[in-house]
Order: sequence, then structure tokens, then C-alpha cells
Amino acid sequence: MNSYKVALITGATGGIGSAIAHNLVANGMKVILSGRNNAKLNKLSSELGDSVVYCEALDLSDYEAMKTFVYNIKEKDIKVDTLINNAGLALDLVPFQEYNPNDIITMLDTNVKAVALLSNLLLPSMVTNNHGIIINIGSIAGQYAYPNGSVYCASKAAIETLSDGIRVDVMASDVKVTNIMPGLVETDFSLIRFKGDKAKADKVYQGIEALQPEDVADAVWFVINQPRRVQIGELSLLANQQGNGFINYKK
Repeated sequence: MNSYKVALITGATGGIGSAIAHNLVANGMKVILSGRNNAKLNKLSSELGDSVVYCEALDLSDYEAMKTFVYNIKEKDIKVDTLINNAGLALDLVPFQEYNPNDIITMLDTNVKAVALLSNLLLPSMVTNNHGIIINIGSIAGQYAYPNGSVYCASKAAIETLSDGIRVDVMASDVKVTNIMPGLVETDFSLIRFKGDKAKADKVYQGIEALQPEDVADAVWFVINQPRRVQIGELSLLANQQGNGFINYKK
């Protein structure tokens, strides 16, 4: 059923991004990889071989760099019909009044502005070709704010509304827009949030069988592999012992 050929994946070197890339390649798609760590990008590109049609380190907070990145892809006559806005992060876990302003800026730049701006750059050609899909990796936290996570939760709530808005704006075409909202996924997410404090990060996943990156990758493929008439607006994934974005049962 899949008619999509080339997927651009942001945050490709993270746990979820890498799993998505491997899954799509295993299912016959070509991929474009972007991320901030050039060494990790090259390693992933080497693993995926000829299925990688373009690979470049990219700082998503730099709009000029983003425009150059998209220009370079178009110059190579690569037609992106699948955009997976996967890059995102949380920084710290403190009451809002105690947040470092730079952390607030970084989260909003990465989680919201980059998604909006990259989608804005790639969407016109999808609409012109009447073919394309944007998959945003949001979070269940966008529906349920939890204590000390106000900025991250707000950024993911913005992605939910942005996804809905874009979907309405392109509904006269065959372009699709999906917001995938995972719950607790065992990746380096918490290690980044706690700025390298492994003890704090490990505690997040203790006592519960968290989702794995491959689970999110499977959800992405499910969304892509639907017939033309089917659009998955939202898809939420929770660990089995997770009730919502902040209520879970730990043994």
C-alpha cells in the first residue's frame, strides 16, 4: 500500500530516529538523515548503505542552515515525499519559575520552531505534487502537563495543534499529516534532560517496562503504510503500565 519513496528524518542519530531509519530502509524506502552529531550520522549512514540518498549534520535552530540543507537536497533532484519531524528534547525538570531561560529557548527552538519551519520549506512541493506525508513525533505530554515539565509539555501541545492546523490547510490535496504521541520510551531522552546525570535518568525507567524506539518506528511505518484514502490524524502509544502522560504504575 505504501507509495512513499524518500523520507527525511530529523534527529536521525537518536534512539527513535535511528530505529525509524532502519525500519523504513528495511521496508524499501530511501532516507535522508539529519542530526547534530556528524560522527554518529556517518556511522548510521554506513549501516544503511545505498538507501541513504543524502546525509548532513544540521543545527535545527539555524534557519539559514535549514534553508541551505533543503536547497542542497533539491539541487540533487531528490524528491522528499515523507517528512518525519523526530528531533526534540526536554531539558531539566523543575518548577517553571526556576527554569534556565536558555533551556526554554532551546526546547522551543528544537521542538516547535524547527518543526514549523522545516515543514514550511518542504510542504509546497508536496502540495504541488499532490503527494506527501508529514509525521510529527509529538508526545503524550502534549495532552497532559506534568509537574515541573511545563515548557516541554507546552512545546508538544503546540505540535498537536500545529499538526491539526496543517492538516486542515492541505486537506484539498492528498498530503497527510500525523501526530504520533509516545509515552515513556527508553532512550537517551532522560539522560539529556538531566544533563548527563545517569542515576537520575535510569530512575525514570526503573520498575516499568518502557516503550522501545522500535515500537515508535513500527507506529511510523503503520502510518505510512496506509491506503491513500486513510489518514491517521493522531496515534498515541503508552507503556502497558502507563495510564496517561504522567500516571503510571511502577513495581
